[in-house]
Amino acid sequence: MNKTISAVIIEDEEEALNYLSSILEKHFNEIEIIGTSGSIKSAIKLLDENSPELVFMDIELIDGDSFAVLDAAKNHNFEVIFISAHNDYIEKAIGYYAFNFLTKPIDIDRFKKVINRYIELRNRLYTKQKYVLFKEFLSESRLLINTGNEHVSIETDEIIQCEADGNYTLFTTSKKEKYLASKSLKYYEGLLSEKGFFRANRSTLINIKHIQSIYKKESIVLSNKEKVIVSVRNKSKLSELIKQLA
Repeated sequence: MNKTISAVIIEDEEEALNYLSSILEKHFNEIEIIGTSGSIKSAIKLLDENSPELVFMDIELIDGDSFAVLDAAKNHNFEVIFISAHNDYIEKAIGYYAFNFLTKPIDIDRFKKVINRYIELRNRLYTKQKYVLFKEFLSESRLLINTGNEHVSIETDEIIQCEADGNYTLFTTSKKEKYLASKSLKYYEGLLSEKGFFRANRSTLINIKHIQSIYKKESIVLSNKEKVIVSVRNKSKLSELIKQLA
């Protein structure tokens, strides 16, 4: 197995870029920095042309947030370690299957533990490809939600519905658990819309795996027997959903 780990750094602050580079050069000989970038456009080009294994990524760049880089990049065969001064992004980072999320200023001891953990998993699974598949298997089925006092990891298959509660979101699970998350329903719709969730109305997002029945294309009965009314504007989407499921 090739022991060299190719890495790029996406960071628009020169001081932070130089500091991170110095930590890597001093403590991790196996990591080779093959490029750096400070903007969305150049970062996309950097990733697509160099195919790194590991990406260190600040979130707030000079021309937008770095999630746009991940959305646009053609090459996704890499792991991401987000490094940001804003921990509000942690849930969205997990939604993008980040390997880890570190806050600025960098705690060197914690940083070293994260990198050593990555190297340990990489070596244990022998190849980068196997590691990526393993990581996707673990991450694809879980969601990390912030309840204010803690971050709770739940299986997406267990989520029955998400309901808007002002700027918060109430999660109901098949285990009869309820969690009030400190993010809006629109935020979670962005994370879950491609994982089998359907926006029934302005205030409710449902997991189609928990649909028990659909009545006259107007209401949906869920596995917990709760009935959800489908808004007029979403009835056409429900019709499409029925065609896909029937």
